[in-house]
Amino acid sequence: MWDSEKVEFTTISIRGKEYDAKMFGVVAVNPPQADSSWWEIEFTDGTTLVTNDVVSIRFRKRKGR
Repeated sequence: MWDSEKVEFTTISIRGKEYDAKMFGVVAVNPPQADSSWWEIEFTDGTTLVTNDVVSIRFRKRKGR
């Protein structure tokens, strides 16, 4: 899992369409695992997007963490 305390999400791409992760308030991303073949993307408003579409995420490590 990647969360916004450790990384800064910059862009999220779903099915080739890019979105500004900051504008949409992405706070955590759970990539597919052996027991779950879907992505879980959590937002600041408490909602979670669950998808098995092709997802690409750009982020950078927060400084000092």
